[in-house]
Amino acid sequence: MFLGPLRTLLFGAALWLPLAFFIWFYLSALLVAPVRWMAEKVLVGWMPEVFSGSEQAGYVINFVTRLPVDPALLPPGFDPSQGVPAVAIDVNPMIYGYCFPVLIGLVMATPLSFRRRAVQFVIALAVLWPVQAFGVVFDTLKSLRFEAGPAGMAAAEATGMSANLIAYCYQMGYLILPAVLPIVIWVAMNRSFIERLVTVDDDRLADVITGEDQDKIAAQTPEKGEPAAKEKQA
Repeated sequence: MFLGPLRTLLFGAALWLPLAFFIWFYLSALLVAPVRWMAEKVLVGWMPEVFSGSEQAGYVINFVTRLPVDPALLPPGFDPSQGVPAVAIDVNPMIYGYCFPVLIGLVMATPLSFRRRAVQFVIALAVLWPVQAFGVVFDTLKSLRFEAGPAGMAAAEATGMSANLIAYCYQMGYLILPAVLPIVIWVAMNRSFIERLVTVDDDRLADVITGEDQDKIAAQTPEKGEPAAKEKQA
């Protein structure tokens, strides 16, 4: 508390980050499963003639397509008469999911009851999983457009999205959303606490850190210069 309420909050969040990142990475295969399901539903439903499904190995998602591999990309000595393999696109969804440990650090540093923390974690998953799936979808489209040869380029152009739009959405899902959304969600879920945090007086720092009811404390605390209680008249 000697750092002040805001600095104490940030310091506490920074202390929670290493543990949050460890838990997030340890449970990565489990946390990625809903992301894979959502991204697969979008891609297969949007382009059924291109994507046939997906597989998961650890936290890596492999999207299987119906497109043949460009012959120029086949290894030397490969016999195309045996059939040309289909294009497969590997995506690392973890680079779009670091928003989870950031939000965990902020929530754990906020003075909340166990129940409120649990509710905020559930809300965070409900919001951040689709955001992570957004990054995975456009990472896949980026690879399809720029790395899968002429067949992949034609399939990406058939979606009606330009190369610049795909690149923009990819950068948005990689650089902007995972960094900004955790803070936005945390502020939205803890607005009253933040209002107290930025308006608190120096002599009430402890109340902000512990999360006690400010109105209740103010009602029970006499104003300076006034007696603590009036003597009862006989």
